[in-house]
Amino acid sequence: MLKIFAKAAILVFIILSVYFIVHPYACSNLMLGRVTNYREQNLSVVDQPESHSEMFTPAGDQPLSPAFSEEGVFDTNTMNESEIPVYTQEDIDYAIASRYVELENEYAKNNALGKDTAKEISYIVMDDFELTQQEWESFLQRATASNLFNKIRSEQLPFSTAQ
Repeated sequence: MLKIFAKAAILVFIILSVYFIVHPYACSNLMLGRVTNYREQNLSVVDQPESHSEMFTPAGDQPLSPAFSEEGVFDTNTMNESEIPVYTQEDIDYAIASRYVELENEYAKNNALGKDTAKEISYIVMDDFELTQQEWESFLQRATASNLFNKIRSEQLPFSTAQ
């Protein structure tokens, strides 16, 4: 008898798991105590009964505005594209070079600088900024051509001597 109940519980668990995989919104609605009517969501505007529309809207929920009623999955970060800051290549290069010089100064305080240290710092900076080897080499060419490392070292020199 106990084996039958265990098998029945496992079967119910499998059925619910498949249901929640097929209908992922149902899981979140169930957890929040919301009642949804999937048929009403798929009706066109002509087919919706106006007299019963308030019956299908849970208390506290507002219907989606027409601008955000797209079907399927979409990235909510793209809804506010005007808020994304735009950085120039010089800004990015400056940030990368600043991080490199900062790590170089930390290594100089703790250890002697050498060829292996420069490689190690390069790998750390590449990991921090998720750069490939080709991107790193093109950055080095731009930074060397504009003398970026020396500019940043001269800017950070007063801060490092004050400490």
